[in-house]
Amino acid sequence: MKLHRLNLNRPLGLTTLGTLGLGLAILCAPASATAASFKVNPGESIQAAVDLAAAGDKIIILPGTYTETHGGAAAVRITKDGIKLIGKGNAKKGFVILTPGPGNLDGILVQPDVAQPDIVKSMIKGITVQGFPNNGIKVRNVDGFKILKNVSIDNLENGIQPILSANGLVKKNLAYGSDDSAMWVEGSENVRVLKNVLHTSVTGLEITISNDVIAKGNETYNNTVGIGLYHPNGASEPPIAVMRDWKVTKNWVHDNNRPNTAPPGSLAGELPPGGGILMNGVDFNYIDKNLVENNDFFGIVMIDYCLSVGGGPNDCSIAPPVAGTDAINTGNRVRKNEFINNGTNPVSHPLDSFAADIIYLTLVPTGSCFADNTFSTFAALQPSLPACP
Repeated sequence: MKLHRLNLNRPLGLTTLGTLGLGLAILCAPASATAASFKVNPGESIQAAVDLAAAGDKIIILPGTYTETHGGAAAVRITKDGIKLIGKGNAKKGFVILTPGPGNLDGILVQPDVAQPDIVKSMIKGITVQGFPNNGIKVRNVDGFKILKNVSIDNLENGIQPILSANGLVKKNLAYGSDDSAMWVEGSENVRVLKNVLHTSVTGLEITISNDVIAKGNETYNNTVGIGLYHPNGASEPPIAVMRDWKVTKNWVHDNNRPNTAPPGSLAGELPPGGGILMNGVDFNYIDKNLVENNDFFGIVMIDYCLSVGGGPNDCSIAPPVAGTDAINTGNRVRKNEFINNGTNPVSHPLDSFAADIIYLTLVPTGSCFADNTFSTFAALQPSLPACP
């Protein structure tokens, strides 16, 4: 691995490119050559390093605060395969912090150009992304991604969002301060969401229109809803062919009683505070061995989508379920969870009389079931919770 030190604190004009021509020919050699490593210091441009890098290269960012001035919609945009963007900050030396520059809406965006196929492999590690109007870290159309040990602070739409991507690991991140979701897995397949801390947002962890997602060992607190497993109407992309097998296990979901700050009239804006885990018209998922406590409205609610939005701006008579989907929770299993002190202080809401550790509201039971949970209270339209065979 070669380490290259370039001057990245000014635009690369024609003269500069000509001077660097021979060196860049070596640094950006064909994929068969050894991958290069670029170092970025405070005052220099991360995007300039990304632009110089070839597929498979590593970009090491030293501690400091970085603000890009190129005017793009994303402060850092990656369109090449295999780029590793790694912040080298720590508590002793300081952290790598990315803040908005002119025109920046997103912090870090990994997404191919329109004419490109999906990006193959990407890593973002050790970077604090703060204060962007839209998203903090977003990967879109990426096959094989890692989002590790980053911090998202006050990125107002979503903190960390893998979308339309596959074969990913999202691990040991901290995300808070978003008016939609601190972390959102959307339209993706084979994603592992492990040991993240997600708080002070409307939804801590959101999953929609995805397949084969494991969410394990995360902590969600001080959100409006701790974990939201939402109907396709809540997604920004069309449904995918298979949307199932979300395994939510061994998470700590507690004290999610934050007032809702999402835009009024939006689906997110209709969520009542005090929610632990919300299952909203989703199918064939597994909720196992979670500790869910001190959520004022519910520990877990499994509710048909059209019941949840009835009478509001998103009522199914106004905006019916998107084509190819239904509104019913089908084939979900809720097992071996511990629910403590949930549903004891709900906000005023059309469904507040159902407040409990476990709420099961479906008009047509379709195979969802509960087994071996520890709880004090439940509410359902049926006389008992359906048991798993």
